[in-house]
Amino acid sequence: MPDISADTASLIHAIASATAVIAALIAASAMILAHMTSDVKNQHSEVIVARAPQAVTVVNESDVQAQLEIEQLMEQNDALRAELERERAERLKLEASLKPRALTPQAHDAFKALAGELKAKTLAPVVLLNIHKDDKEAVRFAKEIAVALTKAGVQVQIKQLQLQKHNTGTQVVVYAGAGSDELEQAFKTAEFATDIKRSGQSPRVKVDDGDAIAISAFITVYPRTVI
Repeated sequence: MPDISADTASLIHAIASATAVIAALIAASAMILAHMTSDVKNQHSEVIVARAPQAVTVVNESDVQAQLEIEQLMEQNDALRAELERERAERLKLEASLKPRALTPQAHDAFKALAGELKAKTLAPVVLLNIHKDDKEAVRFAKEIAVALTKAGVQVQIKQLQLQKHNTGTQVVVYAGAGSDELEQAFKTAEFATDIKRSGQSPRVKVDDGDAIAISAFITVYPRTVI
């Protein structure tokens, strides 16, 4: 092994010491850098975590506002739909008031059912039908009612009585005569009258110069509108 001078040995020791110090500094620097990086990550994470509730809050508030706007639009839409339905109902009502009155299929079915009941019970009720001869529409509708009742087995007597000009529509009074219950049910099912009343009286009318007979119902067909 070659001899090493004192100066060389001293230089080698100095270099080794310096290398150790440098290594220690590098290790320390690495540790410090790692620690600093960890702090930065933690701070960044804390910022994200701290901001997250705010973001969620903003998003939630935005969703609530949008939902409220949607509900308001839906309420406005429902209100418009209801208004349109009311206007449509009024228009249909006006159109119906301008059309000549006529018995509906429901009314014809009701009178057919009445025919079956009267035949089964051998009843022949008398109905007095009052018309307004000066109103063509009222006369036509009264005749239609008379035909339907006659086919059902009802004895229909048509009379022209004094009418009040302010009365409108079709009014029915059911009396305590033969077949009155069957007539009342048929009238209600037919829905051709604007008003149906029940009376416990038993009025009688004279028909064709014969004996007075009890009537089971009195029907008055007024004009559609005030004349």
